[in-house]
Amino acid sequence: MNSDQFIRRLLITNLILLSAIKFALAQDPVKGKALFIANNCSTCHKIDEQMVGPALGPMVTMGHKEDYLISWIQNNQALIEKKNPEALKIYNKFNQQQMPVFSNLTNKDVKDIISYIRSEWQTMQTANNDMQGKGKTGERKLSAENTWPIIALIITLIITFLIIVMLNKTIARLEGLLLNRKKVLPKKQFSKKKR
Repeated sequence: MNSDQFIRRLLITNLILLSAIKFALAQDPVKGKALFIANNCSTCHKIDEQMVGPALGPMVTMGHKEDYLISWIQNNQALIEKKNPEALKIYNKFNQQQMPVFSNLTNKDVKDIISYIRSEWQTMQTANNDMQGKGKTGERKLSAENTWPIIALIITLIITFLIIVMLNKTIARLEGLLLNRKKVLPKKQFSKKKR
């Protein structure tokens, strides 16, 4: 990679990082949580479970555009009156239960609430995945715990076998040396000494 390519990649990386920082600053999940609580959203909604209204985590992360969500939260009744298909679908799915209008919330306020919901939903999903992963890791760990003693036993048997083979060779050499020594030595050394 030459210096021009490196500089281009560095500039692109910096632009992406600046955009991410700008996006992160644009939405404030902490403020969103405060607004969620202050506007009693939890009376009808949970992030991960359906109550009077839908579970909000899946709603804000899958399928609905942010502009639509902002319009829905600020004035869902106007969307229903205009016969918006998405609005009618939700309205009918929840037995035509009317959601309060939150015209007091600015676009920024709603984006902050959405940011809070996304953040909480992601945290819940990560925790759920971690719990499932730990279960699988535990199974793998249990399997590994069962395998190590077997491997250790096999290694011990191989080492024992090698030691026995080496001892047999050593004994055979020593016997050979002793037999050769008996042939070389005069017989008197092997005779019994008389007293």
